[in-house]
Amino acid sequence: MKKEILLKPEKASLSLFLKLEKKKLIRLIRPLKKTIETRTKTGAVERFYTSRSKNGSHTFMSVGKRTEDIKLSFHDDNEEFLLINPLNLKFKKLYLVISYLKKKDFFKKAENNALSAKDFAAIELEFNNPALSFFIMLKDTVHCETTDNSGGQHPVFFVTEASRLKDNKIRMKNFDIRLGFSKNPKVYNCREF
Repeated sequence: MKKEILLKPEKASLSLFLKLEKKKLIRLIRPLKKTIETRTKTGAVERFYTSRSKNGSHTFMSVGKRTEDIKLSFHDDNEEFLLINPLNLKFKKLYLVISYLKKKDFFKKAENNALSAKDFAAIELEFNNPALSFFIMLKDTVHCETTDNSGGQHPVFFVTEASRLKDNKIRMKNFDIRLGFSKNPKVYNCREF
């Protein structure tokens, strides 16, 4: 029998994102020190990071998220999330399920059947928020995006990443990770992949 892990989604907040950043799971996109403090005539450029060449050149994608399933994965390099809604559509909610554990510790805990809701955050993401709608998912961070079963337009967001970056899916044989909603008693099952 699978161990059930029920996650309660919480609203995106600066304190939550700073916590994820402190754990080296994400990186908020803010002006870097060199670009703020530059006194040169032409300004300054500072890279957040450069993708490893084995993962290919960078690509910019539009992602329409329709699944209610939690299908955890990780990447071997960073990717950026841009949660903008330039058409001002009324989207269903978009959730980020993210483990507080990096890949290695996640697998170790999963192998010992010791994962629990304390190892995850389920975040109701915000669009068009300058502080919370743009961030870097750091390599080896276990995560997935999902939505709910309410009616309406599925959420659409943007991602940039290396063009050959693999989506390393995690098969969760012993766990059933689901989102629970207080206003809606239905929970959403994770499918094995």
